[in-house]
Amino acid sequence: MFRKSIRFKLIALLLFAVILPTGVSITVSYFYTKASVTEKSIRENTNYLNLGASNLQSYFKGIHELALSIYSGINIPNSLYTSILSAKPQHLQEADSKEDINRNVFSSQLLNMFQSNKDIYQIHLFVNANQQSNTLLKGFFRREYNDSYRPLVSPSGKVEPFIEITHPDHRYGMKSGIPNLKSGSIEVFSAHYPIYRTPSDEAMGYLSIDFRLTELEEIAKAMYHLGSEQVFLLNEEGGALYSSDPELIGKTIKAGWSQVPSKEDHGHFSWKDENFEGIVFYRAIQSPLFKGYLLKLVPYDNLYGDARAITHITTGIGMLFLIVGMIAAVFISIRFTNPIKRIISFTQKVQIGDMDAQVEIATEDEFGILTRKINNMTQTINNLILKEYKLEIANKSNQLKALQAQINPHFLYNALQSIATLSLRYKALEVYERICALGSMMRYTMATGVNTVTLQEELEHVEHYLMLQEERFGNEYLEIHFDIAEETKIQAVPKMILQPLVENVFKHAFDDGIVNGPIRVRIASHLDEAGNLMIAVSDNGKQLTPEQVREMELAINVETKNEMEQIGLRNVLARLRLYFGKEASLTMRGHDNGGLTVALWIPTGNCRIIEEDKSESTDCG
Repeated sequence: MFRKSIRFKLIALLLFAVILPTGVSITVSYFYTKASVTEKSIRENTNYLNLGASNLQSYFKGIHELALSIYSGINIPNSLYTSILSAKPQHLQEADSKEDINRNVFSSQLLNMFQSNKDIYQIHLFVNANQQSNTLLKGFFRREYNDSYRPLVSPSGKVEPFIEITHPDHRYGMKSGIPNLKSGSIEVFSAHYPIYRTPSDEAMGYLSIDFRLTELEEIAKAMYHLGSEQVFLLNEEGGALYSSDPELIGKTIKAGWSQVPSKEDHGHFSWKDENFEGIVFYRAIQSPLFKGYLLKLVPYDNLYGDARAITHITTGIGMLFLIVGMIAAVFISIRFTNPIKRIISFTQKVQIGDMDAQVEIATEDEFGILTRKINNMTQTINNLILKEYKLEIANKSNQLKALQAQINPHFLYNALQSIATLSLRYKALEVYERICALGSMMRYTMATGVNTVTLQEELEHVEHYLMLQEERFGNEYLEIHFDIAEETKIQAVPKMILQPLVENVFKHAFDDGIVNGPIRVRIASHLDEAGNLMIAVSDNGKQLTPEQVREMELAINVETKNEMEQIGLRNVLARLRLYFGKEASLTMRGHDNGGLTVALWIPTGNCRIIEEDKSESTDCG
């Protein structure tokens, strides 16, 4: 029963199609989502670190430029640099007036620096020559002799600018202070700059600027999620200039996951210890003032949380699909059988010849579309059968009319010969020639058993036609010119394709009479490079606009309501396409000085003309 029942087969197939893909999709979705989420997280966190590193480098660059502003007055009297350069030991200092000027220079320059950055907490400038400390704190300038001050040395041991990691603020050994301002209450990091006696590398003094962590916190907030991720800004020794964990700020981070590869400026790696399990991202910071690393720790729980949530959603959806699939399997199996039975019943009616039978369209789904297509197909077949039957009747009628038109053709031809003989008796040679031409045309057109001729035969028929037209217009008003390539004369063409083109000249080109001198008709033919036959008929008739030429071409190539419009040329094109296919064409081109060229393009290189009456084929090439 299972093998013969479509219903049970559909139920089993649909259940299998739901259960298997659902299970596979849940499994694959989890691993793929896990991998894609990891990849996306790596890409996003790398971008975050790159952006943060760029912001930090810009921040440190601003600090560096601020410190270098001391050198801006290197050649200006009473500038800060000049004052440091001219400083003398304490026992050699001059009058108080100069001391006051010197004090004003220091205080104003330090105040300008203090006001240029809102994160500056304190600025300390120590001058070696007079062992003098100059400090600007909270907008208050203080100066005192400070022989106990010893400047910090860079971790590299060189006299160069560097940043001291975050530490509690202090007074740089100065004894005087500001009331109600306790030292060590603010966490700051310090930028230390030796002031050189240019162009030598001798240090004349030391500039130290303490910065609050406000700007670093703002930059760091854009790089991590508070509570689930961590960010560190470490110097090359592992000291934490900043950390998302306040307890680790200013401390040296222990060795382990914080030890990034020294030869790489960015990357990531997995790390696991008792406090952390996840991925560590790092980005090197290289600036004249600070060299270190920006680190970000992303735990696996944070990475894969979205993947697990998506898996739970996918599982729930899969179970829902399973239930819906079971219900749909039964419903679809029943819905499938009824339309199939109706189609089978319909095909049986068509098989016994009932072509008017129709299948009832019950739905608008695929079965409804199939039913409609079958109905349309049956109707089309029925119409084609009727059309073929009507065409056969029309063909028989045409054959009967053709036979009726050929009644006693010899009598008409013999009558013309008798008239021609009579014209010879009276020495009317021109009449004789015209009657012979007319007789040849009658014999050519009445030979209905021949559908194809050579181009030479077609040209001879046109010559007879033009001979009669010469009698109509006179030799002085009609000039005929043939430019026929010799190799084209043996080409096989459908019969009666040239006369309509030539007849069109006299019918349309000169319907207003002969205005611009004699009528000139030129007939030319040649073979193109592909061996296709080109035939053109030109005249010097009335002037046509490009729009008129296009309208005439459209009337020939497209069926119009006026079937009699350009019927001769339309029939020529229709017969050419019947023999040679849609590649055959008829084109028109107007002349600037008046007249028209009608050209036929016949693709004879790859076709054969079949003569139905002779039941033989003529090679077109």
